[in-house]
Amino acid sequence: TTSGTGSEVTSFAVISDKKENKKYPLADYELTPDVAIVDPEFVMSVPKTSTAFTGMDVLTHAYEAYVSILASDYTDALAIHAIEMVLTYLKPSYSEGAKNPVAREKMHNASTMAGMAFTNAFLGINHSLAHKLGGEFHIPHGCANAMLLPHVVRYNGVANPTKFTSWPKYESYIVGDKMFALAKKLGWNPKDNDDAVEKFAQMVEDFNEYLNIPTTIKEYGIDEKDFLAKVDDLSDLAFGDQCTTANPRLPLVKELRELYLTAYYGKGKVPAKLLK
Repeated sequence: TTSGTGSEVTSFAVISDKKENKKYPLADYELTPDVAIVDPEFVMSVPKTSTAFTGMDVLTHAYEAYVSILASDYTDALAIHAIEMVLTYLKPSYSEGAKNPVAREKMHNASTMAGMAFTNAFLGINHSLAHKLGGEFHIPHGCANAMLLPHVVRYNGVANPTKFTSWPKYESYIVGDKMFALAKKLGWNPKDNDDAVEKFAQMVEDFNEYLNIPTTIKEYGIDEKDFLAKVDDLSDLAFGDQCTTANPRLPLVKELRELYLTAYYGKGKVPAKLLK
């Protein structure tokens, strides 16, 4: 097992279709276990790379549950605490491993707590994009999430989105307000909502650097020609992924494409000719 998926408490499963080169999620509360035994002894020897990828998966789960249109007071409590635990314990869990059993245990608990949050609040487009990217190019799921996350944070964090998802208890676009509240909770003292969003995105980038996760999909080693040949299809598939429906900002397919391109080349480095 790993300290990442939270699958021991969720209603989700992911199918990997090797013939079609696709990954897609299934959701059914019949999949939710009756009992979960969360024992950190099983993760003391997890290698550093897996620790990094799965740890960033935890952060992605908690962030997406926190900004989801289905978020509630109950899921927010779990998501916020999971984020706090990741910020405190992922780096020592990665760098010290079994020499720091407390950090390993805390990350294992954070994984489960984030799982409890997102099995009730669901996820968002970061996972939609990661599912399709990982299925096509065989990028480990946590790594794909980590490379995409800073860009999705900025995308969701705008004040006036192109569209936002309608839901009976989601009457106005509140991502900026929630990110401001989160930043205050984390002790960051943001100037405003935009600053809070940017601080979170930069924190993700700092973690990726510390954990030796590639900055971009290109840096990961995916051939540019191969990526560009697939990006339109991947964007269509990501739009149809069931995780998209709970994302606060309802994406256009072309916006998902731009997120892929930004994750491939880096922020501000996408060739203008590709932004059609």
